[in-house]
Amino acid sequence: MRKLLLAATVLAACGGAGEASVPPHLDIAVPPLQSTADTARALREPPPSSLASKPSPFPTIERAKLDSGIRVAVVEAHAIPVVQIRVVTFAGMGYGAPGVADMTAEMLKDGGTRTMAATDLLTHVESLGASLSVDVDFDRSVLSLGVTVPHLDEALGLLGQIVQSPRFDGGELRKLKARRTDEAREAARGNGTWCATHLLFRELFAESNPYAHYDVVPSEIAKITDQAIRDFHKRFYVPENIEVIVTGDVTAARAQAAVKKAFGGFAAAAPLQKVTFPEAIAPAKRRVILASRPHSEQSDIFVVGLAPARSTASWPDLRVANQVLGGGVASRLFADVREQRSLAYSTRSQILELAHGSEPVLAYAGTATKKTGLAIQGVLENMEKISTAGQPIDQAELSSAGRYLSDIFAIRLESIGSIADLVAVQDTLALPDGYWDTYRAAVRDVSVDHAQAAAKRLFGGTAQLIVVAGDAAVIGKALSHFGEVVVVDPEKEFVTTSTIAADPTAALE
Repeated sequence: MRKLLLAATVLAACGGAGEASVPPHLDIAVPPLQSTADTARALREPPPSSLASKPSPFPTIERAKLDSGIRVAVVEAHAIPVVQIRVVTFAGMGYGAPGVADMTAEMLKDGGTRTMAATDLLTHVESLGASLSVDVDFDRSVLSLGVTVPHLDEALGLLGQIVQSPRFDGGELRKLKARRTDEAREAARGNGTWCATHLLFRELFAESNPYAHYDVVPSEIAKITDQAIRDFHKRFYVPENIEVIVTGDVTAARAQAAVKKAFGGFAAAAPLQKVTFPEAIAPAKRRVILASRPHSEQSDIFVVGLAPARSTASWPDLRVANQVLGGGVASRLFADVREQRSLAYSTRSQILELAHGSEPVLAYAGTATKKTGLAIQGVLENMEKISTAGQPIDQAELSSAGRYLSDIFAIRLESIGSIADLVAVQDTLALPDGYWDTYRAAVRDVSVDHAQAAAKRLFGGTAQLIVVAGDAAVIGKALSHFGEVVVVDPEKEFVTTSTIAADPTAALE
């Protein structure tokens, strides 16, 4: 999995495109407030209430199931003559041996089929005015393709060949392994969030749990063989474990017929094997793990706990409480740790959604090396305040968080590709049809009491796992303030190199 799931979020991203022109300077006279009292009053005044959002219900999903067992989900949207296709296999990056799921998906995209070499396949895809992409997440592997309506049958036919009769070319696999090995080594050298995320999943889940493996290290890549890829494909790429999602300018009847034509003859060599998920390992006490990055000028900090399973009825309460703590620029972590105290240049809090069992809840801060201890202290203080009577959630925070979580869906429904992706998320998490609408209403209706109980459940107590990637020689002693520090070397595949005894009296800077 190339992408970092902990980027400024799974929900949204922002960026620029080149250098902007500078407008001429304008002097605009602004009358000052009359007094200090006026200034204080203005700062205390809440913003005006937002208008009610325009209703934007999630579109109807038409469902069918082929005789082979493959599920089909269709969402009609006739604004433009385009369709988006997702072939979802419900097997994530840790299912099977480390790295095999990801490489299997990449080989499906780049390895060709039994009747087409890799270059011929990609050329054929491009001739449709499209590009084929893959994404491997915690619980699913997705092939994505968008085409104009006249090419729907041809596109589905190609995807059917890719899934049912891949070539798994050995030469392509060798090139892929070499590229991934270079990427893994570079991530271990230069990517603090990758290092910390790798560690926190390893600590929260037993080795036998598929979630224990976040991406792969070079020795794991070396073990991946042609046979391992074929075995994974044979085990998980079976009809009863696959769903084809089609959204866009097509009727349900036509889409279902096209999927049946492309996938109707697909038969599994063996029944789907069940995957087991041992329960996550809740920290018994506060622990500190430090990924040593010599001479790094910054630290990546995660304060980690566990949230209940995604299927819990109180999920909207948990989501709102998390949003108040660290969900965006209106959150407490941003306002206090970043803005007020300038202890971090980036903050956030996130619950990583998994299909099975408890889920990691992560409070993050990216900071300068010299501020690492103080930034951790700032995060912990905010977690304590929101989960106790120290600074309980108030109605203004609650309303802001609920509005954001509800209304962001209006933006996510703007494209048929996003709709297809949301159907994939819904079905991966085994959520019922109509869920997104009930969820949106629920987050707006969360009460202060329920949000406060959720905050206590998410952030209460002192048994957190603290994972830091940074310069151990500089910050190791300061981190001992929070507990025993286990130092590991990412460039040696996270082998433990030293331990620093806990010292509650250690200075934080």
